[in-house]
Amino acid sequence: MPIKLDPTLLPALDILGMAQSGALLRAERETPPDGIPAFVTRAGWDELAATHASDHSAPHIVLLPALEKAVSRILAHAAQNATHTGEMTSVTTLQTDLFPSDPDLVLAFVRDSTHPVACALIGTAPQIEAALRSQDVAQD
Repeated sequence: MPIKLDPTLLPALDILGMAQSGALLRAERETPPDGIPAFVTRAGWDELAATHASDHSAPHIVLLPALEKAVSRILAHAAQNATHTGEMTSVTTLQTDLFPSDPDLVLAFVRDSTHPVACALIGTAPQIEAALRSQDVAQD
């Protein structure tokens, strides 16, 4: 069930800069034609790699397909909730088993500060806070 996000109403972050610095990583190989780019925090990716692919020399080969499926389910859940309640919030907390360190997953809809593009940011609250702090440090 598709929903529309107005990027001008979302908090602005330097998504491109955070991705270039490694603070965020793409959570998908390709964005679906009707989707928005999804990113996972570096700490989230590292946790997933340590938990599910520690014995693989190329963890992205194992993790990325599974992460894409998880992100698709998370975004579908957010869309279903928005359709049911009639409102879309920019930050949602969901109970998931994606990150073993914390069952509370944060899904934040943001926009890139340099391009009018809505993006999904996925991680635990501490992971997202760390990624945002890394952006603040990089800007200083």
